[in-house]
Amino acid sequence: MESARRARRDGITVTGSGSAAAAVDQVIASFGISVVRADAGEAFQEAANSATRVLAILADDGVDSRSVRTADLTLGPKLEWRDNQEVLTGYQAGQRLVVQLTGLAGVERMLTDVAVRGGEGVRIDNVALTPSDPSFALRDARAAAFSDALAKASQLAELAGKLLGDLIWLDERHDNPGSGPLDFKVSRALSSAPSMPIASGDAEVFASVTAHWKFAGEPR
Repeated sequence: MESARRARRDGITVTGSGSAAAAVDQVIASFGISVVRADAGEAFQEAANSATRVLAILADDGVDSRSVRTADLTLGPKLEWRDNQEVLTGYQAGQRLVVQLTGLAGVERMLTDVAVRGGEGVRIDNVALTPSDPSFALRDARAAAFSDALAKASQLAELAGKLLGDLIWLDERHDNPGSGPLDFKVSRALSSAPSMPIASGDAEVFASVTAHWKFAGEPR
């Protein structure tokens, strides 16, 4: 126990961060459909019509049917608060379609066609541009993160009048456990407005490491 406490006390612990660029070559688009009617069956039918139209547009634009899936399908009452009570104002039916494409060819046309011709209740909820294989960029980001940690540790040891010794332990940090080890940030904005061009740019892959060095001359 004493040796473990001493290992935590002695030396220096720092965190380093780094990033690297990765080419964007994958698109995930989410299309929402929401229709409100006084009758539940009518709302469901109109939402189905819009979904059928969107699927036809995607097919016309060359999207393979295996690249499209239904993520949500809903039908329920639409309620509003009036005079401190809930009032039934109609029924809302909807669906969410998720499209995943490899490559960026035809994406502008697809988004424009859905926005212009999609029909009632159709919206573009989200478009994510990501690298399909960020592993090489992640290696570079890790190397940059370690170099950053080493530079910090060397400077702090010098400021303390000591020499940096052996590396004792090294951990990769995951600051967002729920989202996995990678954090993607598209470097340019994307608008879903009709006829708006898409500038994909590069994605930035981030890595973070925490390392502990002992000072030179100290026992392990």
